[in-house]
Amino acid sequence: MRYWAPVLLAIAVALGAVQIVSSIALRGSAEPGSWVRLVPETLALRVERIDPAFPLPAPVRLVLAQRAIDENDPARAEAELAKVPESRDRLALEGRLAQARGDAAGAVRAYLAADDLEDIELQVGALARDRNLAAALALQHATIARLEADPTQADALARAYFALGRLEETQAYAFWVGTPQRNAHEVAAGAAYARAVALAPLEERYLIAYANQLLNLDRFGDAERAFLRARDADPTSADPFAGLGELAHRRGDEQAARAYLARARSLDAHDEAVLRLARELGA
Repeated sequence: MRYWAPVLLAIAVALGAVQIVSSIALRGSAEPGSWVRLVPETLALRVERIDPAFPLPAPVRLVLAQRAIDENDPARAEAELAKVPESRDRLALEGRLAQARGDAAGAVRAYLAADDLEDIELQVGALARDRNLAAALALQHATIARLEADPTQADALARAYFALGRLEETQAYAFWVGTPQRNAHEVAAGAAYARAVALAPLEERYLIAYANQLLNLDRFGDAERAFLRARDADPTSADPFAGLGELAHRRGDEQAARAYLARARSLDAHDEAVLRLARELGA
């Protein structure tokens, strides 16, 4: 046993060093007042940029890779991830790294490999909030292209087309009414909603979005049929009746519009579409 003592001591020292370095690297999540909070900032920064050959645990490497991505240092993030065994967390970070490099298709491949559709939706939403709609649309189109190749992803594909329609609508509002750019995005939004409805024909919110977009495109007959389908899909929803009231209002049939408004109010007087119709009718 005495021959193993130096070896065990060396292992213990090495593991202790790894633990100390790991704690410093993760100091941002440490409890206030803990010893790691007292580590000087300059030393902590050196630890965060430690040689990738140092045997840090995988969770620490993932944190350092995420921090490198946040600091716009893709090379360091890639070096950290190279030392992490393949996992869902690593794939998700590889997706974020690809996205940071402007590789939308690569990001989607990584997110889908991680079975992380929720993360894709979050990233698209973040881009849209940052008003980077071109990047959001590119990522959404790449997502749809990948999902189209997998017949088991019908529900996810319908949701992706619905999200695409909303993005196209938002992009349309960036242009003046009647301009070719606005018209193109409005038509694209209608096509995306139509695809979502085809994949999930009983999903009321898809039908409502499609019907409203048809209304915006002055396709009144198609809009009416879509609103009626939405009503049949969920007779307790106020939105189809508010939509039919809006359609009647645009056709000049105020009596029918007010009748639909009354029906919609009986279901949900505080619904946004109901309130909007009431303002338009002065009721």
